[in-house]
Amino acid sequence: FNSTELKDIELIYSQYYNKLEIYRFTSSLGKFVGYSEYGVKQAKYFNDLPGEVAQ
Repeated sequence: FNSTELKDIELIYSQYYNKLEIYRFTSSLGKFVGYSEYGVKQAKYFNDLPGEVAQ
């Protein structure tokens, strides 16, 4: 990677359980996204927390 532009950098935080992705935060979207029934609930919970996504 060789760029001085911050827009070229993306943070991805994924949570896995039993080798399955449950939810993910992507800085380009700026929110959590769920990939299972439980993950959708967790993503909604994290997205609804005031200031959580801004950190």
